[in-house]
Amino acid sequence: MGPMELVDTHVHGDQISLEEWPDLLSRARLAGVVRAVGVGSDGKSGVKLLRLKQEHPDFMEVAFGYHPEQPVDWAQVKIVLRQIREHRDSLCGVGEVGLPWYSLSPEERKEAPDPEHLSVLERFLQTAVELDLPVLLHAVHDRAETVFRMLQTYRVRKAVFHWLKAPAPVVNAIVGAGYYVSVTPEVCYRQRDRELVRHIPDSSLLLETDAPWSYSGPFCGHPAEPAWVRRTAEAVSQIKKISLPQLARQTTANASRLFGWDR
Repeated sequence: MGPMELVDTHVHGDQISLEEWPDLLSRARLAGVVRAVGVGSDGKSGVKLLRLKQEHPDFMEVAFGYHPEQPVDWAQVKIVLRQIREHRDSLCGVGEVGLPWYSLSPEERKEAPDPEHLSVLERFLQTAVELDLPVLLHAVHDRAETVFRMLQTYRVRKAVFHWLKAPAPVVNAIVGAGYYVSVTPEVCYRQRDRELVRHIPDSSLLLETDAPWSYSGPFCGHPAEPAWVRRTAEAVSQIKKISLPQLARQTTANASRLFGWDR
């Protein structure tokens, strides 16, 4: 059997300086991480991610998107949509896209989603379907079901709900439709995320770090990096009661199917 291979399916690579990447890559490879997907937040991040992919083509994959936890700027949205078309052959997906939650007030969370954010997501879903690209989603809590229904409406075939927080029936619907769920280093210390892992079939599971996000628990005080996928995988393998190599093979195969790397 060859060396274990893991994939970090969600990294904000543009938020990490180019000078840091050689050391990050060394640590990632030592941990068995062979690929990472850099997700975009706006037009500028897309440009940075393309440069990162050019410098590290054997490691970095790229998706373009418009992060929903920011006000809608249609000029930026149109830039990103244009970038997706221009660089289609260099991309593995559309994202990070979705609907806001954390930036909303408690009152706003009880209301229907903002029409502008819905319209932005519609444009990205339509583009993803037209160009046959998977979608990397930011859709948590009460917004997860809304986004799931939009995927069905626009007949999106491939998608991953990144760092999902949602009720069990919604999770069941997501995986039942053939979509993926990615989990973060929080599975190492947070019960909610460990319960989610128990609920998700192995064939629907992906791993991520959301680097350079700052986590709590044993990771407190350090920005996340792709190498942490190894610790995430170790925790998931214990929760699932399967071997680490088996978990690595399964999640890497899942990522390959989602992003079309097995073609």
